[in-house]
Amino acid sequence: MSSDIAISVRGVSKVFDIYERPVDRLKQMLFPNRKSGQEKFWALSDINFDVKKGETVGIVGRNGSGKSTLLQTICGTLTPTTGTIERNGRLSALLELGSGFNPEFTGRENVFLNGAIIGMGRDEMAEKFDRIAAFADIGQFMDSPVKHYSSGMFARLAFSVAIHVDPEILIVDEILAVGDFAFQRKCLNKFYEIKETGCSILFVSHDQYQVKSVCQRAIYLDQGHQRIFGPAGQVIDQYMIDVEGRSAKKAEPLPSPQVEEATHKEGGAEAPGSNVAPSEYASEPERLYRITRVELHNSRSGLVVDTVKTGDSVRLVFEYSALVDNPPKKISFVFNLYRHDDLYLCGTTTLMDGVDLPGGEHGGIISVEFPEISLLSGRYKWRVAVNDHGGFVTHAEAKNACEFLVQDDFKAVGLFNLPRKWSLVPKNNEV
Repeated sequence: MSSDIAISVRGVSKVFDIYERPVDRLKQMLFPNRKSGQEKFWALSDINFDVKKGETVGIVGRNGSGKSTLLQTICGTLTPTTGTIERNGRLSALLELGSGFNPEFTGRENVFLNGAIIGMGRDEMAEKFDRIAAFADIGQFMDSPVKHYSSGMFARLAFSVAIHVDPEILIVDEILAVGDFAFQRKCLNKFYEIKETGCSILFVSHDQYQVKSVCQRAIYLDQGHQRIFGPAGQVIDQYMIDVEGRSAKKAEPLPSPQVEEATHKEGGAEAPGSNVAPSEYASEPERLYRITRVELHNSRSGLVVDTVKTGDSVRLVFEYSALVDNPPKKISFVFNLYRHDDLYLCGTTTLMDGVDLPGGEHGGIISVEFPEISLLSGRYKWRVAVNDHGGFVTHAEAKNACEFLVQDDFKAVGLFNLPRKWSLVPKNNEV
């Protein structure tokens, strides 16, 4: 295996024996050459890919597609039926948190036990212990048997151990957020920190935006088969096309959703152009920000508008403020555009655009300029949001905001008026 490769998976397949009755499994153990009602289930079939050092690779697929089985074979908790897996570096896995814990041992003892399991000496773990304990923040319970822990305390300690062993390879199975919201923030910040150190990460998520924003490449698994392995954006796009195609075949016609409009009022005065339900602005305990105003302006006049013409330049404006005294130093911003019937048209984030807007951790006003908007006749609406700096957590959002009408001059039909140029090459007349 090349020195710049962290994980190499070649021809990996995994088969499980499925038995109709428990007694059939016993018969198979006693008489291995005798058929005893088992069937073969291929959870993985001929999987091939590499993860480069310092690279983050996503794994996507529907439930039952083999994602967790693949991670377990890479970690070594499952043995592949065929194929080989090579790892180059110390591996830490965030799969079933605490699976290596002894319930009779104290938290302190389990910290050292887990270090020994991954090959770290007692002195090395002793040097890390204070950081592990501080991150887990379970206080005096560190010296109590873990069988007396709540599920949240158990997860906090297990997560803390997994991320403080200086992994060179990190395996993550959709459990980046554990415990209460404050601890979730710590987990995500630590994940970003590990990623920035050059750790190779294999990451499973059902969130297409997370995979696109965090991963360089991705694998799409479908019923145990590897459909695509390539750039994350291309893989996610194909995956979503397949998911939407299958959903369309199964779905029955539904009535158009009814969106209830409401206006947010501050100090008794109605905020113009802010068609967002009051609940969207509620100061929920887990929210770090609130969005207090969303408006659509005509760029030329500067006025708030609810009707525009195709080709007008418009500006989407939203104001936000922090709900805590010490908000995060880095955040990102989002807009999404929908048709009146909730058809998603487009959207992006400051992360995707590579835009850095520093200095707004306590609040501010975000403006997004759309020159010569190409929408055609119809009713549309916005969603805006404040996210964490990695795009994982939504700190605040406003849905169904600023519904507006587009009027056109009937030069095209559909949703968008694409720039175009017509030409004709006449066919030569034959004599």
